[in-house]
Amino acid sequence: MLQQIPVRTVLKLMLLCGLASPVGLLAQPVVPAPAHVPLGDALRGILAGVGGKVTVVASVIDLASGEVVLDLDGKKLVHPASVAKLFSTAAVMKTLPGDKTFVTEVRASPSKNGEVATLALVGSGDPTMFASDYAKLATEVQKKGVTKVAKLVIDGTVFDDKLPKGFDEKQTDAAFRAPIGGLQCEAGTVHATVKPGAVGEPPIVEVAPPAGEAVVVVNEAKTVAGKKDALTVFTRPNGRVTEVVVQGTIAVTHKVIGSGRRRVADASFYAGWVFQQALQKRGVAVPVPTFGKAPELPVIASRTSPTLQEIVSVTNKHSHNGYAETMFRQTAAGQGQVPVTNEKAEAAVRKTLETLQIRWNGSVLGNGSGLYHADKVTTQTVVDLLRAMHKDPAGGNWRKTLTIAGVDGTLRGRMHDPQTQGKVQGKTGTLDDVVGLAGYAEASDKTYVFAVFYNGIKGGPGPYRAAVDRMVKRLLTP
Repeated sequence: MLQQIPVRTVLKLMLLCGLASPVGLLAQPVVPAPAHVPLGDALRGILAGVGGKVTVVASVIDLASGEVVLDLDGKKLVHPASVAKLFSTAAVMKTLPGDKTFVTEVRASPSKNGEVATLALVGSGDPTMFASDYAKLATEVQKKGVTKVAKLVIDGTVFDDKLPKGFDEKQTDAAFRAPIGGLQCEAGTVHATVKPGAVGEPPIVEVAPPAGEAVVVVNEAKTVAGKKDALTVFTRPNGRVTEVVVQGTIAVTHKVIGSGRRRVADASFYAGWVFQQALQKRGVAVPVPTFGKAPELPVIASRTSPTLQEIVSVTNKHSHNGYAETMFRQTAAGQGQVPVTNEKAEAAVRKTLETLQIRWNGSVLGNGSGLYHADKVTTQTVVDLLRAMHKDPAGGNWRKTLTIAGVDGTLRGRMHDPQTQGKVQGKTGTLDDVVGLAGYAEASDKTYVFAVFYNGIKGGPGPYRAAVDRMVKRLLTP
């Protein structure tokens, strides 16, 4: 049976045998304490560690005290991408109450045996209108006994018809570049489906919703034998008319090919024709619409939008460009500057936010969505906005519209770590050459306000988003 030998005895034996020295046994090795890295330096190291020739700027402050945690070129002007939506949505929520709604009206002159001299569709800049809403308005008109219309007026004059500044930088037909107007439908997009015809013949192309003369199909495709497709579907503007162009080939064995959502050329023109088609479908004889200011007539049908709070939530949580540009202009409309131009909207947003006494540092708000490169801001300006809105009467409801890390919106798939999930509210920004994030980060003992942007990125946003997420995680790690 083995017996335990006292440690003291073992030490004596080792000393007698020359296997150890008193100094080596009794002295403990000195392990230097890890050097303390200031939080700001740690954050800076994470952001700079991605590599590549990119511009990285960041600002982090303590929400309560305003103490600067990190200032990484915080006064340098950069492109914010969709983080710019913070400015347009803050301005509109400071201008209009959260329960504000937007009403689309149908007005009509007195009916004589079912005939009216003038029927008018009047928009208020509601971005949430769909074809189904215009169908319901047309049904209400029919129920009022209207069977024939001498003149149909489409009034989207609350906004002008120009594209937001910067939108013409690229000519893509993507839905995120859709136009806005005083009347809108399907967020300014149309959908096409392509079905094969007989071999050698053009395929069958259908567009939804039906939009009369506002959408024209240019069918240059052919149905072919076999199973391989080489089909291209895109939209292009021809004045106010949207051309849906179909090119290439579709296999006769294919059932249907969908185009996805594609932008239209003119929002109000498109919406007006959708309404005209809906009236015709319900048996109302109606002429080709005219576009312009509607006369003051009795309202016979209307549709009320969701609340401003709900619209801004979609804008920020899902980074909806059309909604953001509409909110940009609604700020000016709410101040009586109708018809609203991009220039009036830009001035109104700037004037509204001036009351927050933020440091602008030369920042430019060219549009309300951040699309392409019309906007330039500094991270110092962004954190000033976030901190000021925290104290503003409209700030509580505005903050609720931001996306939450690991929970919803554009941050739903990011920052699922226990340190970050549900503890970060912010606004993301992504372009081909930009990655950004700004918002609030809730630590156990304090709240941080932060903004970080990478400009000039190449090869996709992944590594830069990951660096931003690591920075936020480090910020919230005790």
